[in-house]
Amino acid sequence: MIFFSTLSKWTILFALFSAITSCALLRNDKVDNNFYQLQPLPSELQNKVFLESLIFEKKDKYALLSQIETQEQTLSLGAMTFNGLPVIQAKWDSAQGLVGFDSVTFDKHMVLLILRDIQLIKWPENDIQAGLLPNYNLSTTKKDGVKWLREIKYSNKAVITIIYTEQKTVLTNVLEHYQLTIEQVNE
Repeated sequence: MIFFSTLSKWTILFALFSAITSCALLRNDKVDNNFYQLQPLPSELQNKVFLESLIFEKKDKYALLSQIETQEQTLSLGAMTFNGLPVIQAKWDSAQGLVGFDSVTFDKHMVLLILRDIQLIKWPENDIQAGLLPNYNLSTTKKDGVKWLREIKYSNKAVITIIYTEQKTVLTNVLEHYQLTIEQVNE
C-alpha cells in the first residue's frame, strides 16, 4: 500500500510537471506593445528639418506644432501648442538612445513611443523591418485614392496602419487605441 501511495504521488507530480512544461511550449498569441526597437537614423534622412502639425486623438484631441531636426545620428524633436506653449523637447541618438528630454506633459516612456511613431512613419521599409519583433510583418501597398498604405501586422491582423496621401499622413494604432494625423508645414 505504501508503494502504491508513493507511486501515485510521483505520478501526480509527473503529470503536473508535464502539464506546466507543455503550457510553456504553447505559442503565445498575445500582441506585444513593445513590438518595435528603435533603429539608427538612415543616411537619407540625415540633415533634414520637418515642420509639421500633429493632431493626436485618443479620448481627447490635441493639436501641436512640431519640428524635427536630424543630424549625423541624432533626431531632435520639439513640439508646442498652437498658442506657443512648449510641450516637449527631446533628443535621441542612434547609439545612446534618449539623451535628453524636457516635458511637463510626457514621461520618458511616452517620448519613446512618439519617437517610435516618427520612425514608423518616416524610416524606410527595410529599416523598420529590422526593428520589428519576430512574427510582426511590415507591408506597403498602393491604394486607390491613397498614395500608399503601410501596415504592421501580427497574426494577419493590422496593429498599426499608416495612410500616406498628398495632404497628410494618418497613423492608426489599434493596440493603444489612438490616431495621429500629420500635415506637412514645409517641404
